[in-house]
Amino acid sequence: MARLRYRSIVRNFVPVGRHRAAETRRTPLSRILGAATVGALALASLAAAVPVGPNPATRSTAELPVPFEATDAAAAALDERAEEVAQRSEAREPVDTPTPTAAAAPSAPEPEPVPAVTGQLWVTSAVNVRSGPSADDERLTTLAWADQVDVTGESADGWTQVIWDERVAWVNSSYLAAEEPIATEPEDQGVSSAACATSAEIESSLAANAAAAYRAVCAVFPGVASAYGGYRAGDGGDHGSGHALDIMVTGASGWEIARYLQAHAGELGITYLIFEQQMWMAGDAAGAWTYMADRGSATANHYDHVHVSTS
Repeated sequence: MARLRYRSIVRNFVPVGRHRAAETRRTPLSRILGAATVGALALASLAAAVPVGPNPATRSTAELPVPFEATDAAAAALDERAEEVAQRSEAREPVDTPTPTAAAAPSAPEPEPVPAVTGQLWVTSAVNVRSGPSADDERLTTLAWADQVDVTGESADGWTQVIWDERVAWVNSSYLAAEEPIATEPEDQGVSSAACATSAEIESSLAANAAAAYRAVCAVFPGVASAYGGYRAGDGGDHGSGHALDIMVTGASGWEIARYLQAHAGELGITYLIFEQQMWMAGDAAGAWTYMADRGSATANHYDHVHVSTS
């Protein structure tokens, strides 16, 4: 009887082992262990599914567990857990990292307000407009004869404050007038060859045409020219050869002399004139004056004299 019970136990036990082996072969290790990200959870679930106790060989067949049923449950639990973890990972919202904003660029300083215009003045001859009340300040532009300019009523050291191109600027006050200048043509007295008493010492060093221009201007404008200049030793231009004449005069009087010389350029052999930083070439129209580059001073720019070059 005991031998029959033993064989029954063996028969009952052997299929269990076979089922376990079959189930183990059927269930891959990845299913039992689950995804790599939940390895720790898999071990805990397996430990809970297979209870630890006395040696199964010492227990009755009724107390033996059914391993393949526990394994299926653990694998299912692992699969569900892995899927849940994956879903949470996908659903996790990214953490917003604040983007550093660039520092705001410093705003440009606001320009100083432009003074109110109090009136207008007229330009009596071509004159430079400068950034400050000095001939050393930057030249902004040049106004022509009879131009009108807005003024603010302020002045400093012989300079008048004006508004040019919506900014504060300055003009030499001696070139401004309250009334519009009117062009007048002097009575044409022709070309005089009478001797001139003013700066008479220069005539001996002048070429013929330069000496003729000197006498003609002196005769027509006796009270205008205070002095004349002519030959200059070492000068590489017309002054060095005696073919140039300087008539020391400024403003409107200078333009009157210039117009007279233009009218008689052919008779006097004039090649070109320079006055107030402008040049006129013989043969051009009377108004065809061309501005020259700034040479740095009133004398170098011919603001205090009319230059005459002759052939």
